[in-house]
Amino acid sequence: MKAAHREKSAQKFSIAASLADVFVSSKLTQLFILACLMLGIGAILQTPREDNPQIIIPGASIRVELAGASAAEIEELVVRPLERGIKLIPSVDKVYATAANSVAILSVQFNVGENQEDSLVKLYDRISSTRVLLPPNASLPLIRSMNVDDVPIVTVTLASQTYDDDALKRLADRLLEGVHSLPSVSAAYVQGGRDREIRVELDPERMQSYGVSLEQARSLLLAANISLPLGATVLQGQTQQVFLNGFLKSANDVGRIIIGNDNHRLIYLSDVADVVDGVNTERKTASRLGFGVADVRYRHMPEADMPAVTLAIAKQRGTNAVEVASQVLARIDRMKANFIPSGVEVVVTRNDGSVANDTVNGLIAHLMIAIFSVFCVALVFLGRKEAFIVGMSVPLVLALTLGIAWMTGLTINRVSLFALILSLGLLVDDAIVVIENIHRHYAMTGAALNKRLTTINAAGEVGNPTNLATLAVILVFGSLLAVTGMSGEYFYPIAFSVPVAMASSLFVAYTVVPWAAYRWLSVHPADESYHHEAGTIRANRLEMYYQRLLKPFIDNAIWRRWCFVGVIGLILLSLFQPLWQFIRPAGTSGPQSWFGVEMTMMPLNNKNTFNITIKLPETSPLEETDRLTRAMADVIRRHPQVSNYQIWLGQPGIVDFSSLLRGNAEITGANTAEIRVNLRDKHQRDSSSMQIVRELRPPLQAIAATFPHSVIQLLEDAPGPPVRSTILAEIYGSNPAMLREISTQVRQVFQQTWDVAEVNSSEPVDVQQQLLVVDSVKAALSGLTTTEVAMTLHRFLEGEYLGQAHLVGEKIPVPIRLVIPRRHQPDLTLLSRVYITNKQGLRVPLSTLVTLTSGLADRPIQRKNGERVSYVLGEMRQTAPAYAVLALDKRLDGLRLSDGSQLSTGNMRLTPQQVDSAKGYVLLWDGSQRQMLDTYRDMTGALGISIVFIFFILVAYYQSISIPIVAMAAIPLGLVGVFPGHWLMQAQFSATSMIGVIALAGVVIRNSLLIIDFVLEYRQQGMPLRDAILAAGAVRLRPILLTALAIVLGSAIMLTDPLFSGLAISLIFGTVAATLLTLIVIPLLLLVLLRRKEAKAGALISLDKWDL
Repeated sequence: MKAAHREKSAQKFSIAASLADVFVSSKLTQLFILACLMLGIGAILQTPREDNPQIIIPGASIRVELAGASAAEIEELVVRPLERGIKLIPSVDKVYATAANSVAILSVQFNVGENQEDSLVKLYDRISSTRVLLPPNASLPLIRSMNVDDVPIVTVTLASQTYDDDALKRLADRLLEGVHSLPSVSAAYVQGGRDREIRVELDPERMQSYGVSLEQARSLLLAANISLPLGATVLQGQTQQVFLNGFLKSANDVGRIIIGNDNHRLIYLSDVADVVDGVNTERKTASRLGFGVADVRYRHMPEADMPAVTLAIAKQRGTNAVEVASQVLARIDRMKANFIPSGVEVVVTRNDGSVANDTVNGLIAHLMIAIFSVFCVALVFLGRKEAFIVGMSVPLVLALTLGIAWMTGLTINRVSLFALILSLGLLVDDAIVVIENIHRHYAMTGAALNKRLTTINAAGEVGNPTNLATLAVILVFGSLLAVTGMSGEYFYPIAFSVPVAMASSLFVAYTVVPWAAYRWLSVHPADESYHHEAGTIRANRLEMYYQRLLKPFIDNAIWRRWCFVGVIGLILLSLFQPLWQFIRPAGTSGPQSWFGVEMTMMPLNNKNTFNITIKLPETSPLEETDRLTRAMADVIRRHPQVSNYQIWLGQPGIVDFSSLLRGNAEITGANTAEIRVNLRDKHQRDSSSMQIVRELRPPLQAIAATFPHSVIQLLEDAPGPPVRSTILAEIYGSNPAMLREISTQVRQVFQQTWDVAEVNSSEPVDVQQQLLVVDSVKAALSGLTTTEVAMTLHRFLEGEYLGQAHLVGEKIPVPIRLVIPRRHQPDLTLLSRVYITNKQGLRVPLSTLVTLTSGLADRPIQRKNGERVSYVLGEMRQTAPAYAVLALDKRLDGLRLSDGSQLSTGNMRLTPQQVDSAKGYVLLWDGSQRQMLDTYRDMTGALGISIVFIFFILVAYYQSISIPIVAMAAIPLGLVGVFPGHWLMQAQFSATSMIGVIALAGVVIRNSLLIIDFVLEYRQQGMPLRDAILAAGAVRLRPILLTALAIVLGSAIMLTDPLFSGLAISLIFGTVAATLLTLIVIPLLLLVLLRRKEAKAGALISLDKWDL
């Protein structure tokens, strides 16, 4: 009667039983299965693919010019008012500013995840209202958005030994026209090469001989290039438009402009100038491409590298990177056959679509392998039909998860697929628990069963603990939504997909699994080994071994005590592995101890590319920078794994997400360069990109050492959320000179720190400048103004653009540039040869109006979030940056400064530290260290919050405080395997490892709840406590072991991925340790607890002095 009442009660009140009752024999189940599969197929085909999740960080740069103002004036008059206005926008995260002579540049970064359009509208509105606070002669603020969607996914480089870069630029412009019409293409541009211009090269000696002034030639050239509609007239009864056509249409037209006469002889512009139709020969930038040993073209190229231009294409937001890249490259291939000559190499230097497709296809294949592994485990433990049912539930759950992700706008990427692989071992648990219990009930009841009712009640029996266990996993992974910043955006697919998968698995376990079991599982005579009656235990062989192991601990209090002490000792020893490096007497810096485990934010990933940034002193000309890059290129191209490389001189390379965040896109100048190195595909080489970088670093640094004060940085693409620098010291203070001094000292300490490879700072070297001062009195007496003198000098030195020529067939503007070539420019010390004509037509030598002195150029002032700042940046050779930063912090904190004050360091706490300028000079740590602290803080806090919620739910369910404590005591057990696992695999403990620890919490709570629920149920049936604990552990042994094996085998496939191997290690080793210890520790803790409860309730149980 009790059993019948319990079956009816389960059927009536259990959600699991209710769902099973609806679906167990319904035709609706088959339709549900079909709908799930169709939804999953549609999601796989339609969901956009990308390599990594897109992190939305709205941003913009603001540029304001104030001609002639010093850096200090720019800071006070332009930067500060703009900073105050921007600060009023609540969603702004950071504001970087540079105040230089005559110009202010601000970079605004909004909070991660903010709407791009809304953020820019707020910024435009705030800058517009702040405009009235700027000087009247300041330029209008130029605001340019910095959008992640504008980062190119495809770059195609045209290079040739036959054609120069202007011809290549014209070919690339034609390709650009062709791809712009593709609907999925957004931003597209050509970088590199030189455009056509009509250049008027004035000759001062010829001008002097003809008596023609610069202003005369300029004004007449401007006046000669005009066309405009004149109105309308009526001719022969018809209204006709009248149009003046006076545009200059060729270099010949420009040369035939009349600029004066000499004794009735006309003077043409070509008499005093050379009019050239071509490109600018005075280079400020350049781009070249070279092939490495890994490319077959290496042997057929007589020269190391050749001129190159690059076509960069970005995709529309929400489109599929794979499809867009394929469409773009197919279009380019068709155009290539039409007009690209044979002497031009067309090289795909970036294809994020191919990378994304390769990543997704590889992970889908790994997912299939993991599914098969789980099926094999179920086959061994449960039997052929049961394994097929469990295996059938997996694609249904994955299809539901992918379909929901598709409908909510997520993409298929590395993280979302790893989320599915991660959830695989967890999601089968629901199906395993239900099918195993149905199988057990069929065996217990035998031919006498009411099959439908038994199926429903078997699902209902495990419903409550399964619901609680699944809810615990959902809460644990859902807590990752609390992770903030870029890390939160990056790991969002895990926080979304795993809870969705778990909820889906629960629904499938209560609907499809009972339906399949009811239809396909056979009923045999009752198996006595499955009976667990009150007071008796009959177990199979595996369960007997388990009971034999557990009995000594149950029956002997001393054994229990030493078991608890041993487990606590194992946990402490495991925690000692990552902590030792922080507390060892030798200090944090230096090689890792042999038994230690490194902690980092994210391990580096094996990529097909890396970047080299080059910075010489600001006084270096482009030719010197070119010499350094050519010497480095000669080493790079000889490496056997290098496919090709592209050099960018005086300009940044094609922007990617990492360089966008680092600010590389804003770095220009003759002293800067980048080399983008593309490697042989990672599937075709044994060495990783990290090893290749380590091999190339010493010879490249040796070359850079021959160029004094040059800095090179070998930057591998960020495996996850990027940072401005691996190690970043921000030095705050009020005095720019003192900031420069401190920066020099900090840089020296960086260079002396173990494993810090490359050190750079934001402080430029002193640049000499020639200072011209106009004598305003003499200028006035000569009939001239200071402005006229200044403009004349500017035109002599820099030239001037005077409109454009209207050439037939040209697709882009062809400017007309008036210039005095450098070969004709006078020495500034010989200004007597430079004349300026006043209004009376008299020629006045500039030497009589201008005084020349020399001095140092104005140094830029840098600011961050309203405070003056100087940066020191460093990269690591091989180890995690946390240890170097701690060693640096110890050496720099309290550093004695020349003014008698001390440098204080900070921002090493879990919460970010704000700058307090009242404390003097402060160094705050940013970069990977800050990102790691924020991420670990958020993940640990999120786990803590989820554990609290789980605890409250369990208290409500069990109506007890002590039983939930026992259930959650299993959480730290996984740590016994986590850190030793990382040590054994020689892997760093990273943020993905931390996610594995979070996953473990859900797994161990799940196992604990299943054991506890069955113990309490057996006690309600009247079974003695000792027997109830042995029986519950034995009954739940097989599904617990089966789940553990499913997690281990499902996660093993992630070990091959450098980025997520930490997650796999945490899950595999943590699950093994936690499962084995949970099966021992939780029953023992429950035994102690229930004995004490019964003792307090008056039960006749005596506890010996050793009992805990």
